Amino acid sequence: MEMNQQFLARDGVFPRGCPQGRSQLRAECLIEGHDPAVDVTVRLLQVVERQILDAKDEPVEFLTVAGKRYASRSETTERVLQISTLPDRTAMVKAADSKQAELVEKGARAGTLLWHWESMHCTVEAWIEELDPGLSRVRVEVANRLEWDGGGRERTLLRTLHSAHVVMHTPDGAFVSIADPPHHLRARSANCRNEGLWPVPAGEAGDRRTMLATPVHLEDYPRGGLSNRNTHPSPL
Repeated sequence: MEMNQQFLARDGVFPRGCPQGRSQLRAECLIEGHDPAVDVTVRLLQVVERQILDAKDEPVEFLTVAGKRYASRSETTERVLQISTLPDRTAMVKAADSKQAELVEKGARAGTLLWHWESMHCTVEAWIEELDPGLSRVRVEVANRLEWDGGGRERTLLRTLHSAHVVMHTPDGAFVSIADPPHHLRARSANCRNEGLWPVPAGEAGDRRTMLATPVHLEDYPRGGLSNRNTHPSPL
């Protein structure tokens, strides 16, 4: 997927120490039920550089092979982290790497597609804390653990976590809306601390088993449910 730099910069989770924005996100919400099970899925985008090489392995901006035009550009690929049971912690560290594919015309190599991505260190930490019998608070934190190296905008975007979305699901509990909690839970709900993410119930209206936390404020039960997440399948 071709990269929209302005969008990614707005929703980015930057390396620690970067003056451009936050390096950690937090989503908190209430859940009703006695010792409810909760699983957490985090989806985010990573920037990948795509370079086109011609038949002589020289980098070029554009190349047409078999009638199709290829361009060197930045793309994004999706990364997924999951926690099956709370409390728990998971980390994903991906080393810098590359992948390539040959471009062939009339049986001969006409060029090469080369993808390159930087190392990424993302941690997801999640807790569930009982507040009262039958009432708990769920907290999920997503952090970029890379240190900012003082690099320019392009390099910083390569090392940034983009468009992070958190999905919390419970098979036996019931999440509480932050925007419209029942009267007796309004004070407790107002104490939930959210930074860079906004949790809302998702799925069929009235179903309280799933909470979707996104970088933008959505209404409860957004139209299209979880399909509203701005994520893309990974080609890498």
